[in-house]
Parts: sequence; C-alpha cells; structure tokens
Amino acid sequence: MSRHFIFHGCFLFLVGILAVLYNPHTHAFGFNPDAKSGLIVGGAFGFISFFWAFIYSRQAQRLAVIGGFITTILLFAGTVPRAFSAWTGYAAGDVAKWYSGITISLVIVGTIPLFAALWRNLRKKQ
Repeated sequence: MSRHFIFHGCFLFLVGILAVLYNPHTHAFGFNPDAKSGLIVGGAFGFISFFWAFIYSRQAQRLAVIGGFITTILLFAGTVPRAFSAWTGYAAGDVAKWYSGITISLVIVGTIPLFAALWRNLRKKQ
C-alpha cells in the first residue's frame, strides 16, 4: 500500500508542476500564474499522500487506509466539479480551458488506482 501512496504523491506533484508550465492564453511555455491552484492542490495532496505512506510504514495500516480513503474522496470532491466546469467552458467556446481540463482530469484519472486499492483494502479487512 505504501507503494500506491508514494506513486500517487509523485504523480500529483508532477501534474501540479505540469499545470503551471504552460499558459494556454499566450500559447507559451513558462510560469502560468493563473494555474497556481493546480500547483497548490498537487503539492498539498501529494504531501498528504506521502504522509499516509509514512503512517502505513509505521504499522498503522488501518489508520493510513481509512485516512487515505477519506483524502481521495475529498480530492474527488474538489476536482470533479472543476473538471466539469473546465470542460463545459471549453465546449462553450473558451479554447483556453482545454489545458486546465486536461490537467484536472489527469488528477482524477491518476487518483482512481489509489482509490480502488484503498477500497479493496477496506473491504478485505472487514
């Protein structure tokens, strides 16, 4: 399970950095100040995922699994509406929304394997 948490944390850091590397309004690579929230969310939830890996390695597996499950639910609750908003904005004609839609969707898709592993672990232990 620690492996899942560590991979997820690294993935979130990577997507957070990716979110601020391109500015779709100017079509240029560089720091995008409008995407700071992606960096903050990726960094914060990546750090939390590393924290759960640490807790899991300290023989508190049940606590880490429950905490990780709640954390992924919160991550989904924050990212699914934002992804929906980005993609509907893109569908409405705002072509700059494609990049935020992709990065937010990457967070969702990358969190699904951790969520599934946590779900299996929760059901197995009951």
